[in-house]
Amino acid sequence: MRTRTRAVVAAMAVVTFGTLAMSAGPASANVSQGYVAGSGTWTDDWGDEGPVSASTRSHSNVVAMWQMILWADGYLARSGVDCRFGPATTAATKQWQSARGLVSDGVVGSRTLARAATRLSVYESWFYYDGVGSRFIYLGRQADGRWDMTLGPDLEWRLLSYTSANICS
Repeated sequence: MRTRTRAVVAAMAVVTFGTLAMSAGPASANVSQGYVAGSGTWTDDWGDEGPVSASTRSHSNVVAMWQMILWADGYLARSGVDCRFGPATTAATKQWQSARGLVSDGVVGSRTLARAATRLSVYESWFYYDGVGSRFIYLGRQADGRWDMTLGPDLEWRLLSYTSANICS
């Protein structure tokens, strides 16, 4: 009887621990939510985002964020930030991916965004992408986990939406 009781207690502990371990993991983003978002620690928010490409969600604020990353790293002219994933953005994306040992397919999926996230830093409550030289992108993360961005010091902050492209206007 004692052996059986121990086995039941052990099984309950495994189930309880497994449930807690799963609930403590990072929240998985869902593009259908419409925004770049996360919960818990910010360092893993981008690893399950995307994709955006010339054929998938090709006109959005998320595209503008990606274009700003390409600009910050020297792959795209600032004038190329237009919220549209066109030929120049595709070519720059392929170069960026190739330089980082990623599959150079021109699609900004979870692996590409996770690699970009390694250049994110935080200062007080501000986030920034640390590009080459003195090129930085300033980002924010709202209390509900949604990320936002501005294209400059005098422009409004806009949510990083997969469905709207109001940051470039």
